[in-house]
Amino acid sequence: YDNGVAFRYDIPEASKLGQFVLTKELTEFRFAGDYRCWAGEEGSCAENQYKERTLSNVPGNPKKPYKSVAPLLVEAPGCYVAIAESDLLDWAGMFLTGTGTSAIGVTLDGRWDRKGLVVSTAPRVSPWRAIMIGRQAGDLLNGDFIATLATPNKIGDASWVKPGVAAWDAWWTGVNPRLPQFKGVDARGDTASDKEYIDLAAEMGWTYQIVDWYWYKNMTSYNKSLSNPPNPNPGDFTQPVPEINVPELIQYAKSKNIRLVIWAHSLDIKTFGVEKALDYLAQQGFAGLKIDFLNSQSQETVQWCEEVLKVAAQKHLVIDFHGTYNPTGLARTYPNFITQEGVLGNEYNKLGGNKCNIQHTITLPFTRALLGPMDFTPGGFLNRTPKDFKVTSPAQVMGTRVRQLAMPVLYPSPMQVMCDSPANYKGQPGFEFYRNLPTAWDESVVLAAEVGKTVAVARRSGEKWYIAAMNGSQETTLELALKFLKSGKWSARIFADKPDGAASDVVESTQTVEAGKSLSATLASGGGFAAVLTRVP
Repeated sequence: YDNGVAFRYDIPEASKLGQFVLTKELTEFRFAGDYRCWAGEEGSCAENQYKERTLSNVPGNPKKPYKSVAPLLVEAPGCYVAIAESDLLDWAGMFLTGTGTSAIGVTLDGRWDRKGLVVSTAPRVSPWRAIMIGRQAGDLLNGDFIATLATPNKIGDASWVKPGVAAWDAWWTGVNPRLPQFKGVDARGDTASDKEYIDLAAEMGWTYQIVDWYWYKNMTSYNKSLSNPPNPNPGDFTQPVPEINVPELIQYAKSKNIRLVIWAHSLDIKTFGVEKALDYLAQQGFAGLKIDFLNSQSQETVQWCEEVLKVAAQKHLVIDFHGTYNPTGLARTYPNFITQEGVLGNEYNKLGGNKCNIQHTITLPFTRALLGPMDFTPGGFLNRTPKDFKVTSPAQVMGTRVRQLAMPVLYPSPMQVMCDSPANYKGQPGFEFYRNLPTAWDESVVLAAEVGKTVAVARRSGEKWYIAAMNGSQETTLELALKFLKSGKWSARIFADKPDGAASDVVESTQTVEAGKSLSATLASGGGFAAVLTRVP
């Protein structure tokens, strides 16, 4: 390919191997020097930072291999390289591990039953080992290499799958009184408050509303995952908690032309039965499921995800996996796989610590975002500088508000889930940028790209162009070349950081620009820039 190479292992029928158990993968990626790289930290559900280091300093342990999640981004002489995998079907997911040298090894997630890594029968092929290559870091951003390698669409007509923005109910903002840690918080987590989120979605021209966890009785605890044995006393999707009137919410959403997506614990679906659970929820009128706490990329987990997607497609349900492994092109194979986690996202601003910091969010476009849909859940409007940031409920986010405006354009996801509440959005500067915001794009152009420092892209939806940029901790001025525009004059509605202003300040302006000229953007420390361009008649 023009933007990379890939290889896979083929075990032909002629090998007469029959059934086999894979116990180790010996693949190594050997670089000519100890180059600078950005490696994901260890984690089975890929909620990690990508930290800058050298190849020899990527952690590794021969007895218990360190599990660094893909991709590994490497700055080599004259190019950038990213290592990942694609077409992961009925196999175990790949981790990368250091060797103490410039070579990077591969290890796979172990099976639940401890019978090696992969149990299969020849003929078989492994997933692709993918190497994305670009002269500049920005060359990697517009590639679709992982999806290109994946098995094509298996579900046939997917016109019923609708991209769009989603409102997200009380879990994010910390207002779920059914959780003990929120005892005493002045909040509502009930039918009435969910209607407010539906109203928000309808008013803003969005497509979805997500009803998150603790909506059904006896939900399995968050400290259990899909690999646990079936729950002897599982959560019951047919029994909502008293505060949530499911039929009323579904009817209300339909009256507003909003599609409801419902949350479910993966272990509860596994125990209930995939076919039975999805059939029941589809019959209730839900448009999709957000399925959480997979916490593995073992062969059984990968098999289970494909089973869910296959059954969901038959029932016209979109799927958003959370607590899951990174994308491997599965959204091409099953287009109803509308987005997924596998990212250290905005929720970490609420969970404690400062992991979702400025350096992390500016590094994501060059690492995790290269692989495919990324449910980061942007849109936090309680904006703080890093020195003023505190873990509170409702949750604060690091960086400027315009940085949050830029994220759903910079970060790929056919379903963009906006994390904040109607109370924090309505009447606030900058919120209008999210009105009728596209989430699927006809064309994309990289305008600026330096790993860990700056990124700017322009994306076209129909006749409109959206520009988004963010930076690191240094104030930055970018001259954004408008060579991508058709000839003539364009009206740019601009959302910019306020010089020396508060993190929540937004300067809105309108400017006429011309094709072939440039647009100047000044970003505060931890800042952003966003604009919508429409052609002047």
